[in-house]
Amino acid sequence: MIASAFAGSVVIFLLLRMVGGDIATIMLGTKATPESLALLREAFGLNRSWLEQYLSWIGGVFRGDLGEAYTGQYVIGTEIAHRLEPTLILTFGSLLISIPIALMVGVYSAINFKRWRGVSVDVLAQVGLAIPQFFLALVFVIVFAVRLGWLPATGYVSVSIDPLVAFQSMVLPITTLSLGITAVFTRFVRTSMIEQMNEDYMRTAKAKGHTVRSAAIVHGLRNSAIPITTTGVLQIGALMAGSVVVENVFGIPGIGRLLLTSVMTREAITVQSLALVILLIILAMNLLIDLLYGFLDPRIRHKEGRK
Repeated sequence: MIASAFAGSVVIFLLLRMVGGDIATIMLGTKATPESLALLREAFGLNRSWLEQYLSWIGGVFRGDLGEAYTGQYVIGTEIAHRLEPTLILTFGSLLISIPIALMVGVYSAINFKRWRGVSVDVLAQVGLAIPQFFLALVFVIVFAVRLGWLPATGYVSVSIDPLVAFQSMVLPITTLSLGITAVFTRFVRTSMIEQMNEDYMRTAKAKGHTVRSAAIVHGLRNSAIPITTTGVLQIGALMAGSVVVENVFGIPGIGRLLLTSVMTREAITVQSLALVILLIILAMNLLIDLLYGFLDPRIRHKEGRK
């Protein structure tokens, strides 16, 4: 994890520097004098080498100091911490909804994969993959917020201030974000379970009196636990990326919205710090799943014990 985080920080830093463009010119305008541009570059260390800029940034990360935005409007670490709550609720809320639905629908589709019911589930999953998130978000706003008036169209209230209003404000964003992930996860569960249906242990379970459904649920899911769980955790990256679109459509002040704003204003330090935070969240979840493999599959525990 440490090696991956270090390599990721280097890649993030280099990619942002390869984009090109002068941050000082963007901030002061094309009519700025050379003297004012030089002073601004000196103030933010933009005239230093890439190595010096990287070491300064990563050293601040280890000290817990991510610096200040070029515009001076906020401290980066404080702003990210303030905006992390809605993004984490949006991301993990979507994941908690997507996984149970995808497991049920995917298993059902695998059991009936030769019938029209299984094929129809696969078709619906592909449609879910094809619908853009921003279009789906706009449809939800028009139907449920504007016409029906059931839910707020935009905005977010912290859970610590009003849990009910916070829940209402996150229903549409979480639903929008979870539908695409549910479609991806459903197709994976379906494919994985179809492979398991042809294994010897499944035929043995059915010979002992299990129905196809009970054998799939009791034995098939257990043997597919590791790849299914791994795929679910890998979707966190897709959810984080999707949050950029969803947060901007619904006006949620999360890190996705901050990321887009920072990219448009060329706040390089903010962008690379946000990207690193997202990277660390994904790496932490992957590390957690690696540690849980032994609990999910007894064969791994027994293999390690024999060693």
